[in-house]
Amino acid sequence: MLNDVDNLLDTRSLMVLREIEATGSVTAAARALHISPAAASQRLSRLSDRLGVDLTAADGRGIRLTTTGRQLAFRAVQICRQLELAEREVHDEMTHQKLPTVTVATFATVAEQLIPQVIDRLGPDAGFQVSIAELPADVAIPGVISGTHDIAVVRTFEPGSFSEPEFTIGKVIANEPLDLVARAPVEGQAVTLDSLADASWISGPVGSTLADAIERTCRTVGGFTPNVVHRVSDAAVIISLADRGLGVGLLPRLAARSAPGHLIHQTPGTVARSIIAVCLPESLDHRPVREFWEALETLR
Repeated sequence: MLNDVDNLLDTRSLMVLREIEATGSVTAAARALHISPAAASQRLSRLSDRLGVDLTAADGRGIRLTTTGRQLAFRAVQICRQLELAEREVHDEMTHQKLPTVTVATFATVAEQLIPQVIDRLGPDAGFQVSIAELPADVAIPGVISGTHDIAVVRTFEPGSFSEPEFTIGKVIANEPLDLVARAPVEGQAVTLDSLADASWISGPVGSTLADAIERTCRTVGGFTPNVVHRVSDAAVIISLADRGLGVGLLPRLAARSAPGHLIHQTPGTVARSIIAVCLPESLDHRPVREFWEALETLR
């Protein structure tokens, strides 16, 4: 069976397997590869037939990878990523006209506050450019696994609960508490969480991680259930409402940086938010990705 390796492990079939692992379905894998679901299924079936093993199994109305399929998917991620990096390096070497690009998928606060710091630390002579895409974690991390993005920077309001997705490596680059955003009754007067039990509160959309963190913090640290009047996700809107005396809220310290100083009050014991960077180990073989990844260490 191993005398015809080129046919057994053709990269097009491996890419389908990689995308199924990243996205969870043949349809999504086909969409990511810009082919039809039928073509994706044919490639997967052809690979399975050549290997003589089942790579997928029925799972309700969809499919899942078998143990063998997952093992091969792990190798497929590595193989395809190395091929993509090799192609990128050859292209960069041949053109000489365009700087190599490190692609980073992240959320708005990091794009505004942290990524520019990293770029500044690397300096103008870094020899590569950075491209930022604002994406939710459930899109950013599969994008890293599939090779669409080099690095994902995501958040969790439950530090210690985050586990690295399969195939990836991760590291915490920042931990930040939640700060109160509220107008003091008297200018210069300290504001504490428990003093706001009867206030009108600004929280995130129902079910969002921000809303859960705010409401859990009010209960566990302040000893009350907040009376939520406004539900918004944009830090600038929360700050604006608080500055007009229309409510009070909690924001991660990084997001609260843009607020006027008189509105921000540190609150000991609040739930910290962790910011976590994720990438594929093999991506670090590419010098620009490795240097950007290492520069993220300075944010701890």
